[in-house]
Amino acid sequence: GLLLAGADIDATLALLLAAFFLWGMAAHAFGAIQDIVPDRAAGIRSIATAIGARATARLALILWAAAGLIVLGTRWPGPLAAVIAVPYLLNCAPFWSVTDATSYRTHRAWRRFIALNYFSGFLVTLLLIIEWNG
Repeated sequence: GLLLAGADIDATLALLLAAFFLWGMAAHAFGAIQDIVPDRAAGIRSIATAIGARATARLALILWAAAGLIVLGTRWPGPLAAVIAVPYLLNCAPFWSVTDATSYRTHRAWRRFIALNYFSGFLVTLLLIIEWNG
């Protein structure tokens, strides 16, 4: 879509895209944890069913942290977006040692994740407006 819109692919855009992809991978992975037991019973494969709840939660934390760190390398006001990763890290961190048997407990954090997305989308929109009007 960016190419069709005539966007210039510069370092900042490449970093933003990398952060966006890492963020998406973290979100998918974290969301899959809550469904490990029923997914396995149904024969559905996901990253969480493949590597387990604990490894998936830790991977999600690493991916969200990496996304936050990557945006620090963008031009202003992009680095402000790094702060947006913090609530996601805090939401996921309590599940550092989650097990497959207790994976259902992440559902409450998943519901918070959905709410965080609304607030984060608002903040990212504000940053984009600042950039466009800069």
